[in-house]
Amino acid sequence: MKEAVPSPVRSRQPVSQAVVVLIALLALSSCTTIPADKENGKQASAQTKLLSVAESIEAKGESATALALYERAAANAPHDVSMRVRLGNARLKAGDADAAEEAFRAALEIEPGNAAALLGLGTAQLQKGEAESAARSLAPAAEALNSVVAYNRLGTALIFSGNGPSAESAFSKALSLQPANLDTATNLALAEALSNNMTQAVTHMTGVISSPLAERRHFINYLIVLTMAGESEKARSVAVPDMSAKQKNQILAKAAKLRSIPDAGRRAQEIGLLSSTGDGVT
Repeated sequence: MKEAVPSPVRSRQPVSQAVVVLIALLALSSCTTIPADKENGKQASAQTKLLSVAESIEAKGESATALALYERAAANAPHDVSMRVRLGNARLKAGDADAAEEAFRAALEIEPGNAAALLGLGTAQLQKGEAESAARSLAPAAEALNSVVAYNRLGTALIFSGNGPSAESAFSKALSLQPANLDTATNLALAEALSNNMTQAVTHMTGVISSPLAERRHFINYLIVLTMAGESEKARSVAVPDMSAKQKNQILAKAAKLRSIPDAGRRAQEIGLLSSTGDGVT
């Protein structure tokens, strides 16, 4: 496996004065003259401290501040695949999919088959609306990682690519790993609806809304699936928690238009929009 030097890491956001001071303090310990055989250990200790602080700040929801620290840590370890992946994930959390993709690609230049980097790359591509590229990146990642997250993201990419049957397969694998996951079951039902497998779609959504853990968004997706299945009367009879009749009628009217969209990919996008904005209808 040929090792390639990744592209230099560029800071994408201004580093606050507090972060500059923090980095300077963490670096003080390396300013004294020490024996050569202890230098690597000293640097590793400083890097560990830097990452620990970054993770602590990130856990508090301060993504921009944490990102600056990850940028510094990645610059300190230009050939470290895991650092490139961490940096990419931090950039995703900060909302910069382009920069995240750059970091994940840098990781893959060092280790082409790295599953975590492929997962990150596919996620960044998905956020950018590049569904087919995302599916290509996520397929090997899901197979290697065998995780609910990876298969859910793969399924989502396949749905937006208009590939309902393959999306069904991905979501089914995710559900087999975590059978009680209502969101995964909902994803599977939507994929089945897109593939015109309406009986299964309704069955899965009926199971979802029967759970005491079902939330309003699950009921909205139930309305969508019932309407797509042609069961409009049943959809109108569903009692959605904390939703007025006017709100429900608005969702049903929009859901009824989904069946007339011939392109599966575009229909999936419209379902996603309706599912995500359903709570905002007035």
